[in-house]
Amino acid sequence: MIRVVRLDPIKTPLVNKFYDKHGARGRATKQDDVWVVYSAAEIIAACRIQNRDEHLFLSTLFVDSNWRAQGIAKRLLLALIAEQQKVIFTFAYQSLIDFYRSIGFNFVLTLPPPISTLLKVYQQRNVVALQCQPK
Repeated sequence: MIRVVRLDPIKTPLVNKFYDKHGARGRATKQDDVWVVYSAAEIIAACRIQNRDEHLFLSTLFVDSNWRAQGIAKRLLLALIAEQQKVIFTFAYQSLIDFYRSIGFNFVLTLPPPISTLLKVYQQRNVVALQCQPK
């Protein structure tokens, strides 16, 4: 059985262990809002929402390769989005833009300063800024 949950901050090391196991970039902190997908007791997907001066930034979305192309990332993001009260920003690789757009993210041209500063760090990865409005 698959279930999507917001991870208790005390369990943050579990998601970092998952990221390390799969060679995923990024590390969750206890200040992040971390979301995971479990299959039984095993984490099979995770992402985190960072608070950047009151602006939400989605990062480190990763699905175990054995579970890809099964709608896991979509379920995870839809559950996360449903719980947010603010705009969520993210940076997507070109190959993932259609995926993000299919779940409600749109292109954004003007970013708040904390997100704009972060984009400068990511620009060498050839990403596009997207945002999702709360429902």
